[in-house]
Amino acid sequence: MIKTVFAILTFFIFAFSGEVVAQSNKGKMQMEINQLNIALYGSTYRDRITFENNFGDGFGFSSIIYFPFRWSTDYANNFNDSTISKGEFNKRLFLIRPVALFNLSDQGSATTGAGFQFSFLIIKQWYIEFLIGTVWAESKKKSTDGINEGFNLSQGFYLTKPIHQHFSLSAGFNHISSAHIFNSKTNHDQIVLGVKYIF
Repeated sequence: MIKTVFAILTFFIFAFSGEVVAQSNKGKMQMEINQLNIALYGSTYRDRITFENNFGDGFGFSSIIYFPFRWSTDYANNFNDSTISKGEFNKRLFLIRPVALFNLSDQGSATTGAGFQFSFLIIKQWYIEFLIGTVWAESKKKSTDGINEGFNLSQGFYLTKPIHQHFSLSAGFNHISSAHIFNSKTNHDQIVLGVKYIF
């Protein structure tokens, strides 16, 4: 009997406290139309096939172009009909953004593709981001940058900080490889530093 009463009391406590919390912390996820956003990165890379190039031996450039829509998650009362931009992330707690990916190494190897970037607010105006996508690689036969022709999986981890309504600074790590999914022999790492511009 005591166990039954205790179970019922526990249920009501959690039920009512959950209702109060749900009212004050109600979340919402919705698609938003956003302004054109492009990221430009300089990089140094490591070849993990021949190991002829380590970080600092070669350089490259990469770019991320963000599609003009995204899925955003935030407190429900933070969503309104205002079109005033608050920077790249609009102070959202979590975003999913479709992207186009481009990369070029100093040896002429290039990758192009598309994917998604996931952005999480960790502390005030600091975001940690994870990118995953599929890219097609083109390379020269004698290249030693770790990139070989074929489809590959592209992954990236970034720490990003908006510094202005139109600019964000970003640093991170990229990895491009077959991931044992595709037939390519690519195995290429990058340390990247760049800037994002929001039009």
